Amino acid sequence: MIFFVYACQCMSTLAVVRRETRSWKWPLVMFASMSALAYALAVLVYQVGLALGYT
Repeated sequence: MIFFVYACQCMSTLAVVRRETRSWKWPLVMFASMSALAYALAVLVYQVGLALGYT
C-alpha cells in the first residue's frame, strides 16, 4: 500500500507534463523518481515492520 501512495499512477498527469514542457525528459524523470521513491519507502516500511516483529 505504501508503494501506491507515492507512485505516479496517473498517466494523464504525465501526458499533461509532456504537453506543457514539450519534452519527454520531465515526465520520464518524474515517473522514474516517484517510482524509485515509492519502492524505497515500501522496502523501508517492510524492513521496519520485520525489525519490530510484525510478520
